[in-house]
Amino acid sequence: MNEERLHMTLSEEEIERYADLLKVLACPARLRILNALSDQELTVSQICEATGMKQSLVSQQLKQLRLSDVVQRRKEVPKVFYSLREKNVINVLNCLESCGRCKAETRRNGDE
Repeated sequence: MNEERLHMTLSEEEIERYADLLKVLACPARLRILNALSDQELTVSQICEATGMKQSLVSQQLKQLRLSDVVQRRKEVPKVFYSLREKNVINVLNCLESCGRCKAETRRNGDE
């Protein structure tokens, strides 16, 4: 198997920024919310319905996602709509999905 090695030179600032983003993504509740918002703008109640999570938990997690600039909100009284601000988060999640599939295939084939 031919494996390509990617070489990255990250600054200390980039390392810290990427680590912070990964911390935000390392929460299953936040991943559920991002999954729901991946292709549409939703209200808190719609996110609750899509994820099966309680309103208090959704609101708490949305606050963290907003503070990290991953999601944004738009007020249209009386509703507040949430959407992805950082669209590249979906690329990160797609990459994780690919990695998970590769690992599962490796296990099935006994290549570990």
